Amino acid sequence: MPRGGARPGAGRKPSKPKAEKAPKVDKDGFKTDESWPFRQVRPPEPPPPADLSALTPLDYLLEVMRDDQEDRSRRMQAASLAAPYCHSKKGEGGKKEERSEAAKRVAGRFAPAAPPKLVAAGGKKV
Repeated sequence: MPRGGARPGAGRKPSKPKAEKAPKVDKDGFKTDESWPFRQVRPPEPPPPADLSALTPLDYLLEVMRDDQEDRSRRMQAASLAAPYCHSKKGEGGKKEERSEAAKRVAGRFAPAAPPKLVAAGGKKV
């Protein structure tokens, strides 16, 4: 008759996992359980961002330039970037205007002369 070996019911019994009471956490990771002594305090909601869909880059630069709370160097940079779009240089024109002016000057020299006046017939056709 064999003496050793495994016997039914012998040995350490398997332990059952204890149900731990985990703190309740919301979707952002903040604990909502009032009994939890170190619960986190939710920060205040930030204001919604302003609607910038109708704002053009020039409008934004002018807004930065006019803001008194903004740093002076940033205001100067915004002003220098916006200036060419608000004020053109004196005598500044496009290529088309330059070409049309040049054509008018040349046309004055080579334009066909006016027909002679009929002075002998009293201004009437003969």
